[in-house]
Amino acid sequence: MSLPQIATRDEWLAARRALLVKEKDLTRRRDALNAERRMLPMVEIDKDYVFEGPAGRASLLDLFEGRRTPAGPSRPAARTTSSTSRPSAARKTGRSPRAGRQPRTRRARTSRADAPAGR
Repeated sequence: MSLPQIATRDEWLAARRALLVKEKDLTRRRDALNAERRMLPMVEIDKDYVFEGPAGRASLLDLFEGRRTPAGPSRPAARTTSSTSRPSAARKTGRSPRAGRQPRTRRARTSRADAPAGR
């Protein structure tokens, strides 16, 4: 395997910025392809699938708790609470679970192109 060539910081920065343009283009094209995939037509499943699990036999509809489609990120699945589960702080006190705590901090996001030369 050959090693990359040695360059000045300015040459590296120019090459890195050019590569970043390509990376962003790839990300946009991948996002567009994923959106196109999500818009594909659906096929109705008319076969009766039966699955074996710890709770016994279950149909495909049973696995999705009676919903015709699986719950996605915008529609979370219904949660079941057991008798041993503890109520969250928000339900118990009516306040946000983070109320009274220190605010979360975030590190500043910097690109490597903006990093000091000594790093």
